[in-house]
Amino acid sequence: MEKNKTGKYFKYAIGEIILVVIGILIALGINNWNENRKNSDGEFVLLQKLKEENSINIESMESDIVYRNELPNILQSFNSFLKTKDLETNNDSLQYYLSDIFRSTSYTFTQSNLINYINLDNSKFSELNKELSTLQSFQKDIQIISEKGIDIKIQNLFQVLKKDVDFNSLEISSYETLKSLEFRNDIIIILSVEKEVTTQFNRTLKQMQKVDSLILQRLKN
Repeated sequence: MEKNKTGKYFKYAIGEIILVVIGILIALGINNWNENRKNSDGEFVLLQKLKEENSINIESMESDIVYRNELPNILQSFNSFLKTKDLETNNDSLQYYLSDIFRSTSYTFTQSNLINYINLDNSKFSELNKELSTLQSFQKDIQIISEKGIDIKIQNLFQVLKKDVDFNSLEISSYETLKSLEFRNDIIIILSVEKEVTTQFNRTLKQMQKVDSLILQRLKN
């Protein structure tokens, strides 16, 4: 009788332990499910914000794409124009070139959501994280080189012409500087920098469009 009771109690205790373990595992599973759902919901919201941020940056870049890609050719043509034309009798063309060349743009980007998503460090989405890190680097590069381009323009264009050209009306009071070899060399310097800006510009825009496509895929999933 004692042996039977002990056996029953032992089986009952084992059963209770198993039930407790099962209950703990179920509770942990529910908790993990809730955490994963919260993380998934949080990521979805962040992805939406990231897409909006990236779209704004793309729109800003696309508004400048025609000018950015034409500028190196304009500078090359302007340099040839300075060598072969009688500037005084082609004042309209000269002013046209100057109006285009005087335009200066530096590129800056909002990156708060990009940085927040990279910091999630989720290995499941390593492809998107990798492309976002590349985009962050490209955006930094174009910002640096475009700001450098403005500095060079100030030094090699605006400072050089400030006594000869009214920057507001483009009225030209003297053609001496414009005719000089030194000024043509300054234009070549500006051209080399603007070519690099254009290269970085197109590379960055392409990466932004790639990231936009990956974000859309992730949102659909």
